[in-house]
Order: sequence, then structure tokens, then C-alpha cells
Amino acid sequence: MKLLKFTLYIFLPVLLLNSCRDYVEVEPVGNNRILKYTSDYRGLANNYESMTVAGGIYLLASADAEFPTTYQNSVSTIWSNAYTWQDKIYDPSQGDSDWNGLYKAIYYSNVIIDGVMGSQDGSDAEKKEIYAEAFVHRAFAYLQLVNTYSPQFDPASDNSAKAVPLLLKPELFSKLDRSTVGQVYDQIISDLKSALDNDIQDAAPFNVLPSKRAVYALLARTYLYMGSYQLSLDNAQKALALQNGLIDFKELATAYSYPVLVQNPEVIFSKTLLTTYDGSPLSNDLLNSFDSNDLRYNYYTIAGSNFFPTYTGRGFGMTRYSYTNGINVGVSVPEMYLISAECYARLGQTQEAIDNLNIVRAKRYKSGTVYQVSAGTSKEALDLALIERQKEFIGRGFRWFDQRRLNLDPLYQKTYTRVFKGQTYNLEPNSDGYVFPINQNYIDLNPELGN
Repeated sequence: MKLLKFTLYIFLPVLLLNSCRDYVEVEPVGNNRILKYTSDYRGLANNYESMTVAGGIYLLASADAEFPTTYQNSVSTIWSNAYTWQDKIYDPSQGDSDWNGLYKAIYYSNVIIDGVMGSQDGSDAEKKEIYAEAFVHRAFAYLQLVNTYSPQFDPASDNSAKAVPLLLKPELFSKLDRSTVGQVYDQIISDLKSALDNDIQDAAPFNVLPSKRAVYALLARTYLYMGSYQLSLDNAQKALALQNGLIDFKELATAYSYPVLVQNPEVIFSKTLLTTYDGSPLSNDLLNSFDSNDLRYNYYTIAGSNFFPTYTGRGFGMTRYSYTNGINVGVSVPEMYLISAECYARLGQTQEAIDNLNIVRAKRYKSGTVYQVSAGTSKEALDLALIERQKEFIGRGFRWFDQRRLNLDPLYQKTYTRVFKGQTYNLEPNSDGYVFPINQNYIDLNPELGN
């Protein structure tokens, strides 16, 4: 294969549209030089727009979303199909921005992993730092992909169902054979452990960069999705030992006082949903679950009149109150407390579960009001932990990943129903609707994707 020139910002739309097995395109931009120096690789690693993508179409399918009747006529076909759990999301002329963006981040990570240690004019420490960071970006992208386009990991099965392609080399032309769910999860864990083995920095200068605390937090999330609760708890506690600051909403004058991203003490590692999904109307049932003393209602949500098209109801507010934060779905301090609470409950440690819930709730309620919860059994504590996740992570798409994993548990299985343009749609337990289809355009060009 011919040597291809990679520019500093490598313009690589992952379109899969020009030729069979065409993974990405490379187009030189201006007078940018090839990746030769360590500083070039640092520039690529710091490409915020490309490296922090997280997809997000699953937000529309989650129980967080509810499209008012008048709003339904203004949404795109893509939104309509995702909202109603269709087996086809995109028209033949459309690409999948989530898939493209995540594989673009994977490609950039592979470029770094493959080349940075041989780059020039950088110290060994600088090269190793960039090298370790790339494993974290790649692990996050694959965690998003496997939980969007693949069946849920089931600890009671061999997880041999087909998932997504594992691309671990910066090859522009590659067969896109799909690995299994188990293989993708094995790679995610391997990548995160590789970051630790290469002495990733304890704390990054900015929360948009990977760090050791981010690795522990991502391991906690990964093991939670795998149903490995002790391992999830262990890693959540390691992350909290390195970062445990929470914003006290009582001390904010208004929601507009929420700190900007780089000053946000709760963000361990920033990843944001595509701005495409900004403004999705939120479920009335979820909105009504907030009691009047819970400040999150006014700080995490905002009136639908602030979005276009406008609607009656409320949407996720952080993109309006503190726009630099975006719809942040990277790992955070609140998530580590709530993962700890859930895992403690599942492991039968009721009081520890409640203690972790109340740590978060103490920072979210009005002054002088009762915020504490209590539980007499581990099942009660687990129910409280799951409810708290819905409130704390409202409007970010976490609900979809929770629905997928809880769907495996008979105690939490349920049928979701929504009416769209007069037609009723149901999402049954174990439905194929829990797996987003791979774009047919990509299968047509790469038939192995359909296997």
C-alpha cells in the first residue's frame, strides 16, 4: 500500500462512500506537514473537535425523549426513525454521523499509537504520554460503538453475537469484518489497561485530555455495563480517590452560573454528544419525577422555547446555560458516586449505597430542605440508585444504555410505548430495537458488515 501523507489535522471524513472497503479519505489541507515531529502528534491528540465525539443518536430512542404532537411534524426522517426504534434509520443519500465520527476518532488514535513513539524532536516522556492517551480515546469510542450498534453484553452468555469492526491499525483500506461483543469489550479493557501500563498522567492539564482518573472511571463504566459489579465499584472508588469534587447547586446564583467546561470540577474526562441532538424534548414522566426542592430541574433543563424548532415542554439546559459544556457524556464525579451506589446495592451493602446517593443529593437540593434518602433493603437501595441516575443524567442518553442492560433483568424489564404521528410503537424486552442498525450504504460497499 502506498505511503499516505497525514496532515497535522488530517482531514478524514469517514464516509465509506467512494470505493469498496474504502474506510477513510485523506485530503491534504493547505501547507500542513506530514506527521513527523512529536508536536505534530500532540496537535492531533489535542484536536478537540474530532477526539471528543461521542455520537448520540441513542438519546432519541431513550426513555428520556418524548416528542410533543405538534413537534413531531418538524423532525427529520432520521429523528423519526430513531425515536420509533426502526430497523432502518438513514435514507440511501445519508451518512451516519455517529458511526463516522467515532471511527474517525479511532483512526486518529490508531495513527498516534502506530507512529508517535518513532516521532522526532520529542522526549520519551512526551511521546509516552501521547501514546497512553490514544488508548483511552480508542477505548471510549469502542464503548460507544458497541453499546449503540451491538447487542447488550450479557454476563450469562458467551457474547458471541456480532458487534462492530475492531480496527487497530491506521489502514485506510481494510476489510470491515465485525468482531463479537465479547471481543470488543476485551479490547476496550485491554486499551484502558495499556494506558495504565504506559503510566498515563494522574491528572491532565485540561479535562478534555485523558488521565489515570479517566481510565479508572471508564473501567468503572465498562464493568458496570458488563455486570461485573465488584470490578466496577473498585474502579469507581479509585477514580474518586483522585477526583471527588461536586458542584453545590445551592451556591450558584442561577443556572447560568454553572462553570465552563475547563473549570468544571465534576468532569473527569470530557466527551460530548454531537450538537445535532441538542434540544430533544424531554419526557414529561421524567420531568415530573423531580420534586420542588430538587435544583436539577431548573439547572439541567430549560424551556423548549429556547430551541429551534420550539416546543411546549423542556429540553436539556446545559447547552444554553453553559454552552462550552455541551451535552457532556464523558465520565464524571457524580457518575462515579452513582456507580458506587448501584454496585454497593447489588453487592448487598445497603448503607454504603445510600451514603453515596446522599453525597450527590446533598449538592443538588435547596438549602434547608430534606435531601436524604434511606432504604431498608438492598433492593430498595438499588431502586433509588437507578432513579437517581435518571435524574442526574437527564437528557444525555445514559438512559438508553441503562435500558439496554436492565432489559436483561426480569425485575426491571418493561415495554416502552410511544405514539408518533398517530401510530403506536412498542419496544419490547429483548427487541432488536435495542440495537441500532448499521447504515445500509456501508453494508452495500462492505458486505462483510452485514454478516
